[in-house]
Amino acid sequence: MASTLYLDTARLGRMCPEAQAADRDFARFAGEEGCSLYFEQFLRWGYTALPPSLGRRYPGLSFWAGVTAFKNDLKTVLCLPRQRKTLVASRSAQLVRMAARLLCNRCENIFVTDMEWPAYMKALAAECQRNGRRLTTVPMREAILRDRIAQDEAIDRLADHYRRHDCDGLFLSAVSYQGVQLPIRQFVQTLGEREKPRFVVVDGAQALNHIPLRLGEEYCDLLLAGCHKWLRAYQTLGLTFCCRRSAEPLVVETYADMQSRGELDDPLLAFTSQLEGETADSYSETVNLTPMFTAAAAVRRMLGSPHAKRDELLAQMANADRLADMAPQAGWQPARPTLPMQSGILLLDPRHQDTRIAPPNAIRERFLASGIALTVYDGGTVRASLPDRAFAGAELDVLQTALCRCA
Repeated sequence: MASTLYLDTARLGRMCPEAQAADRDFARFAGEEGCSLYFEQFLRWGYTALPPSLGRRYPGLSFWAGVTAFKNDLKTVLCLPRQRKTLVASRSAQLVRMAARLLCNRCENIFVTDMEWPAYMKALAAECQRNGRRLTTVPMREAILRDRIAQDEAIDRLADHYRRHDCDGLFLSAVSYQGVQLPIRQFVQTLGEREKPRFVVVDGAQALNHIPLRLGEEYCDLLLAGCHKWLRAYQTLGLTFCCRRSAEPLVVETYADMQSRGELDDPLLAFTSQLEGETADSYSETVNLTPMFTAAAAVRRMLGSPHAKRDELLAQMANADRLADMAPQAGWQPARPTLPMQSGILLLDPRHQDTRIAPPNAIRERFLASGIALTVYDGGTVRASLPDRAFAGAELDVLQTALCRCA
C-alpha cells in the first residue's frame, strides 16, 4: 500500500503496472540478449517476431508491435486518422521548437495567454525574435481563476483581444498547468472562417489521458503531448501529432528542413523515422528506447481500460469539489475556474502571510511529512492533481490534517 497520498500526477504520474512490467522485462531482455538479431526483430516487428520460447520469458513486452503500431495506438486514443503524421522524440523541447518554427513560417502575430508553460513560451519568443514575428499575450489567469468569469465571457475576451491585435496564429494549452481547461475549440469556432488562424498549436501536455480533446473537429493543426504525466508511463517522451490534413504538407516540409539542417537534434526522433522507413544508419547516435516501451504499455493499458474517460474526469472533479470545500476552514483559498473550464487539477492559495513568503520546497516538504505529495509554486500556491477514483474517508482525514498543519 502506498505510504503517501499522491497528488502530483500533473508533474509526474506514478508509473502504472503495465509500464513497470515493460520496464523490468526490457531491462532483462537487454541484459540477456543485448543487441542481438532477436532484439532487432523485436524492435522492428514486435513481440510476435520473437521465438515463442523467448517471448514467454518476457511477457511484459507483449504490448510492443513496432513503432508504427505504437503511433497508431496513440492516434486511436486521440481519435485521429492513422495517416496523420506523428513524431516521437526523447526531448519535447525539440518538438516545441518545430511547432514554433511552423507558427513563424505561417503567421505574423502569434496569440498566447499568460497561462502557458514558461519554458515553451521562452522557445516560442526566441523563434519569433529570430523571424521578426510578434507575440501577443492576453492576460486571462486572474479573470479565470480569481474573478471566475464564465466560459462564454472567457471566449469573448480571447476573441476580442485576438481581433484588436490583428493576430493570425495560436499557441494555447488544452489544460494549463494551473488546471484551466481552455475552450480552444469554441474560441476557434467563434473566430469563424474569415478570421480563422493560419496555424494553431495546442499544448496537450496536461491533456493526454486526462480530458477529451475532440480533435476530429479539426480546430488545431498540431498537438504537442507527453507520456509521463496523466498517461503514467513515467519515462519522459515527447509526441507531436498533425491534426489537420491540410497542415500535413507544411509539417512534413518543416520537419525535413529542420532535420537536414541539424536543428532537430534528437536521436530517438531520427531513429524511429529510420525504423518506420526500414532503413538504419550504422553511424547514428545510441538511443535510449526504454521511454518508448513504457509509453506503449501505458497506451495499451488506457485503450483496454473498462472505465470511461468521462467518468474518471468526473471523479477527479468531484474530488476537487471535496478538497475545495474543506480548504477554507484549514487556511487555504481555492483558485478554480467555473464549469466547464475545470479539470482534475486544483490550485489552493495560502491565507497566512508566513506561508506565502515561505520557500516552495519547504511547504512541499511539510505536506510530504504529513503524507501528501503535491506541487508548490512561489507565493505558497499549492497544486493538487486529483485521483480518478473517489477519495476514501481516511484520505479525506489525511488531507484535512495536512492542510491545517501546512497553512
